[in-house]
Amino acid sequence: MCGFIGWFQNGGGLDDGRRQRLSQALQLITHRGPDDGSEAGGPAWYMGFRRLSIQDLSSAGRQPMRFSGGRCTLTFNGEIYNFRELRESLAGETFHSTGDTEVLGRMLERASQPEDVLRRLRGMFAFAWWDDAAGTLVAARDPFGIKPLYYRLFPDGSLMIGSEIKALRKMMGPDTAISQAGLAEYFRWGAVQAPHTIYEGVQCLPPGHLLRWSEGDLQVERYFAPEWPGKAERVGGKAALDLTREVVSQSVKAHLVSDVPVGVFLSGGLDSTLMVALMKQHGLSDIQAFSIGYEENAGVPDESDAAEKTAKFYGCRFVRERLTSASLFAKLDDYLSCLDQPTGDALNTWLVSQVAAKHVKVTLSGLGADEWFGGYNYHRLLHLARLFPVGRTPLRLLTAPLAGALNGLLPAGAQGHKAWKALYYASGAAGKTLPEMHAHARGIFSPRETARLLGCRTSVADHLALDNEIRDVLVADLDQRAPDSWLHQLLLLETETYLPNTLLRDNDVTSMAHSLELRVPLVDPEVFTLAGRLRPSSKLNLRGGKRNLRAAFHDILPEWIAQDTRKKTFTLPLMKWMRDEAWKERISDTLHSHKCRERGLMNPKVVLKHLEAYYRSDVSDKRAWRLSQSVWLMFVLESWVARQTERFQE
Repeated sequence: MCGFIGWFQNGGGLDDGRRQRLSQALQLITHRGPDDGSEAGGPAWYMGFRRLSIQDLSSAGRQPMRFSGGRCTLTFNGEIYNFRELRESLAGETFHSTGDTEVLGRMLERASQPEDVLRRLRGMFAFAWWDDAAGTLVAARDPFGIKPLYYRLFPDGSLMIGSEIKALRKMMGPDTAISQAGLAEYFRWGAVQAPHTIYEGVQCLPPGHLLRWSEGDLQVERYFAPEWPGKAERVGGKAALDLTREVVSQSVKAHLVSDVPVGVFLSGGLDSTLMVALMKQHGLSDIQAFSIGYEENAGVPDESDAAEKTAKFYGCRFVRERLTSASLFAKLDDYLSCLDQPTGDALNTWLVSQVAAKHVKVTLSGLGADEWFGGYNYHRLLHLARLFPVGRTPLRLLTAPLAGALNGLLPAGAQGHKAWKALYYASGAAGKTLPEMHAHARGIFSPRETARLLGCRTSVADHLALDNEIRDVLVADLDQRAPDSWLHQLLLLETETYLPNTLLRDNDVTSMAHSLELRVPLVDPEVFTLAGRLRPSSKLNLRGGKRNLRAAFHDILPEWIAQDTRKKTFTLPLMKWMRDEAWKERISDTLHSHKCRERGLMNPKVVLKHLEAYYRSDVSDKRAWRLSQSVWLMFVLESWVARQTERFQE
């Protein structure tokens, strides 16, 4: 792992308990600031960092890094891909290192406002900039939330920040409470939603935000809000294809900057194949590609054979691990121990990161294409539903209840058919507005189910899970931030919810657990701007999504990728393997345990109901997938909480 931690005391020094916990948190970190800032008349402050060396492998690249004669201190997690161009713009500066950290520090030294620097950075980052003379801290996170940043403000005004919750958890001690809002969001969406975390009082700085702290006063501000232009500024035809090719290609090139070899995650789909094709085009001759497969009939598609075929096409070295039910079961404890927060969707990245980390320190991923180029299957369903907008007319009062009732009577196979799903959306049963339909598609437990599981009223669960509070803020100005296009409004919702709170957060935690830096060239400011300029119809139609992306690179893709418009999704066979005897015994013992009931995080009767329904269901029944999701979320939560408790008892 790598990252930073900081403590800023509002007056005086630390009490003995906090000092001891800080010392424990800093055991893995290479540098500590002054023991006491009282001599200078300012607050006591501590900053530490553990490095994963990617740029400038020498000692000159170590952090925390001092500037302005020792007045300012910088800790920075991530990569600035355009740091060489930015360095050239800093005329007259003397540099002591060749990496990006010093460039960022020199820019912050010169800037009158940190926002002036943030808007020039192309990369993934979370950083903390301390000015000792002024007694002020500025911390910021990249526009889309690739790198995380957490903080806690204490009643006395002291501030704790970190790039991982684990370090903050050490400093807070064993009595840290689980957040009810975090629990509700976890079950509602499959992951806790920023700015909340699973811990009471610990906040996640949202993407595109910065915080300022001075003398106990904390201010959080937004410096970037994603928005796309209207139809007048969009491009189409050959110009759109040429622009797509240029921007995406240059983004991949920028993300290759490194003083160590760069590998790639490779599946059987378009996005990761595109990464390999462009790496090859930019001159990488020895590319290592990593994938996960299965040694037995797992009940889900095994994409690793297709990935191997693609790797051979481009002349890559292909590394694959084939899993079995038993081998994955043996890895569970290691996986659960790595998580900062419980999540339902991170195991696949943890597994492939474990494979890649044995060979490289950096890999590319094709993550982000679906969110900005309309790649998910439910995007097509909404497109079909909007062609028959009954749900947006007064007829919804009749069609929505009818479709809802009929849905409960249909066999599982019919419920899962895309034609019925589209009709369900069109009827208004999944919601009247686009945000409501997005919530229906992305939700795991409904508000009512969440309330039953947590033992509270539906209205309380609805509020805790931010169905009202933050989502209202996100959707308030969608018409202005994405005019003239329902699809662009939907993709902006993905950009502000599912992308940062599930995909990017999980990818960072699980890759860093193996000391692997994971880069996402398709989650890039220039690519985002490109996506907004493309006509929605060039991204998505009833046949499929990511149309422009596939067409722009048609000539450098293998035929089996260029011609196949079906959405590929890497799916672990948990629905089937969780039925194996060892899995079933562990899951049942965990959720039936006295400690689980004593903790009271979940209603035992509701837990039992979900367990019985899942193990009674047939693996071929499509409803079994939904049931397996429910059981997996409950199992991960209880296992994770138990592990956190054990750590403080060791």
